[in-house]
Amino acid sequence: MKRFYEQATVAGGDTAWSVMLDGRSVKTPARQALTVPYRQLAEALAAEWQAQPDEIDPATMPLARLTNTALDRTARLRQQVIEEVASYGQSDLLCYRAATPEELVERQDREWQPILDWLADLYAAPLAVTTDIAPLEQSNDSLLAIYSAVARQNDFGLTGLHAATMICGSVALALALFDGRIDAAEASACALLDERYQAERWGVDADSQVRWKAQDAELSAIAKFLSLVQ
Repeated sequence: MKRFYEQATVAGGDTAWSVMLDGRSVKTPARQALTVPYRQLAEALAAEWQAQPDEIDPATMPLARLTNTALDRTARLRQQVIEEVASYGQSDLLCYRAATPEELVERQDREWQPILDWLADLYAAPLAVTTDIAPLEQSNDSLLAIYSAVARQNDFGLTGLHAATMICGSVALALALFDGRIDAAEASACALLDERYQAERWGVDADSQVRWKAQDAELSAIAKFLSLVQ
């Protein structure tokens, strides 16, 4: 799509801020006004629109994509989104460990266990770990605590949590990112720990490098989004 506007600005006040293109409100894909309760988010969205060249490229507007999701999908399917995120407490990446080799075992314990310890301390949600491939049954109390932590977020925070959980395969990493326990680079490194370990041993292919770079960028955008909606 050709750029059709000169200036992207922000209008509004109090708890309703809209992105305007030459004075006209931006619409979401579902044709809602792009209005958010955070001035800092609205300003970041306007900056994405203002930075567009002659051809608008939605791929360079991750904050807009997350905001549209919050307004168009999460608000409409809130319970489903909560359950999708919270369900990862039963199958969290950090809970499934290697039995060998020793170097990988030690690396997983060093990088992953502190996140699970933090989850247990802050949310009263200890998760067991296993080296078995069979599904692990977690404590109902822990799963309920994770569900409660996810459910109490508003639509914007929930959208960020959902995006981070789906990318990382871990609600523990998503909550740690949300709370600032880890940054985007640490979240990505933890999520890709096994793959990068294998790459160190056998070499990395070009496709993996592209995918890892894209994941790093996506988590960075999610972290920025989460910082703007708290």
